[in-house]
Amino acid sequence: MNKSKLIHLLNEDEGFKLDFKLKLALELDSDKKEFVKDVIAIANTEGGRGYIIYGIEDKTKRLVGLKDIPIDIEERIQQVIAYRSVPPVPASFEILEIKQKKIGILTIFKSRQVPHQMRQNGAFYVRRGSTTDTATRHELAQMLQEQGIISFEQVPCRAATLKDLNFELIECYLKHFNLYETNQMQMLKVLGIISDKEEGILTCPTYGGLLLFGKLPQLFMPNALIEVTYEKENFGIMGNIIEMFKDFNERIKPLLPSSYPYEALSEVLENAIIHRDYWNPYYYTKVEIGLDKISVMNPRQYYYEKFNQLSIHTNPWLYSRLLLFEQKDNTLHFGIGLKKVQKIFEETGCGEIETSFQEGFFTVKLPGIAYYS
Repeated sequence: MNKSKLIHLLNEDEGFKLDFKLKLALELDSDKKEFVKDVIAIANTEGGRGYIIYGIEDKTKRLVGLKDIPIDIEERIQQVIAYRSVPPVPASFEILEIKQKKIGILTIFKSRQVPHQMRQNGAFYVRRGSTTDTATRHELAQMLQEQGIISFEQVPCRAATLKDLNFELIECYLKHFNLYETNQMQMLKVLGIISDKEEGILTCPTYGGLLLFGKLPQLFMPNALIEVTYEKENFGIMGNIIEMFKDFNERIKPLLPSSYPYEALSEVLENAIIHRDYWNPYYYTKVEIGLDKISVMNPRQYYYEKFNQLSIHTNPWLYSRLLLFEQKDNTLHFGIGLKKVQKIFEETGCGEIETSFQEGFFTVKLPGIAYYS
């Protein structure tokens, strides 16, 4: 790291990927535990590289500097990280001098082995804003899914039976496939819509199968709905994903001015439903329709910094199955992306769309209906 990069970081506020520390202490066991706890938290938090900068007052960001730095500090840091984090977090340490103060910079590289855990207590940590906290159950599940270790869509829903699937809808989308005519159940297993039969356990739908073809998935996933706010009215849209898309279009499009670029709103909503965090049982996908803006809020665990990064799919199985069915249904359309959504509004002269991440929601704000009245 060069000095200009360090100065740039010092002008930033603490956050998910940046932490300031007054001292670098590795003498006591408790010191090592707190050190690795912060390292793990930054590594487990979505984004690029992270940094812990030592020799800085936490609140004022005054340069204090480090004193009596051991010659083998880099080696000691690597040993502590290797011994206490599983798998070891990739990191490097260096010293830079600014205004005659020695500043320590620990760079935590983007890891391909998330989630990391503390060897001594088995805990997983994440960053919440500028603080380190223990990862919740659904945050851990989300990390495992992001790494392809587990997939929410392929988890069997033991509380449901095959009667909870809409087989008329399934046939509508799968009758074009040759295998479906000869062996329906095998086709459903191959596609991951139902689970493989296990010893002593009856075949049941997967959560992904319910999301796509369930009669009412909300009986088993109460969070899998769309909450709409329009003027002073609140209402929910339920059903499987295909039904919710169609119901949303039928109910919302008439509420908007005829000149409103509805294709853009529909794309943002579809992205929200397909790529949301289904592990989190407490949050819905929300749509707020107002004069100044239309907001689509999507439960997620991380923030996309650039529009073109939205090609990364949180639920790849769900996305791939919808693409497959799109070939058989002209009412399903996916993939114009936020870049093209932005272009649509620019062409109408109504300004830019906005994105933000706060309190577990990835929010896209579109120009409101007043711009088209």
